[in-house]
Amino acid sequence: MNTPPKPTKSLAGKSCRDCGVGKFELVQITHVENVAQDNPLTIPNVWVDRCNRCGEIVFPGDTVHYIETVVAEETEQLTGRDLEQIREDLGVDRQDEMSEILGLGTKTFHKWESGSQLPTRSMSYYIRLLAAFPDAFDWLRRREWRNANRLTGRNAQNDYAAMFPDLQISEDQNRLSPEQIDRVVSSSSRRNPALGLSRVAFLVK
Repeated sequence: MNTPPKPTKSLAGKSCRDCGVGKFELVQITHVENVAQDNPLTIPNVWVDRCNRCGEIVFPGDTVHYIETVVAEETEQLTGRDLEQIREDLGVDRQDEMSEILGLGTKTFHKWESGSQLPTRSMSYYIRLLAAFPDAFDWLRRREWRNANRLTGRNAQNDYAAMFPDLQISEDQNRLSPEQIDRVVSSSSRRNPALGLSRVAFLVK
């Protein structure tokens, strides 16, 4: 954990709006960030503006950024700044559009970027993956799984070969002779009967 930076902007010396009597002082405290109900994160020596009369505390911008960074490092969660950068890098202009692409609630990504909520660790991993592989993000954005079964397309031969490398599949998938089918069933079923039958179903479909 790095040394907390001293804020460049502070309310030190200004009157407290809460009590109207005291004045703010720039002091260091131990802050507890509730990143999860059962796993609070203790961050020592963070700088805050604290009223010398009522104890009201205000977090300067530099301190907020430092806390976000520490939380992100400790939990491997993405910060609001990280999420904004990823969204822009992926070519998404609006937060609600990003929410829609990821299958989230309309305002969820806005809450993450603003810092009012944090994405889970697993969701952070997922978003990092999409950021690292923009083609996968584009596939998700287009909802490619809604297209027709790709096994019926022009690349079917290559798909069969990739899925079933141990079978010699002819170019014409719909004209297997009875002898070929018998050979496929007998050779496949010796290893796994269910697998052999499912493969024949693909071949003669």
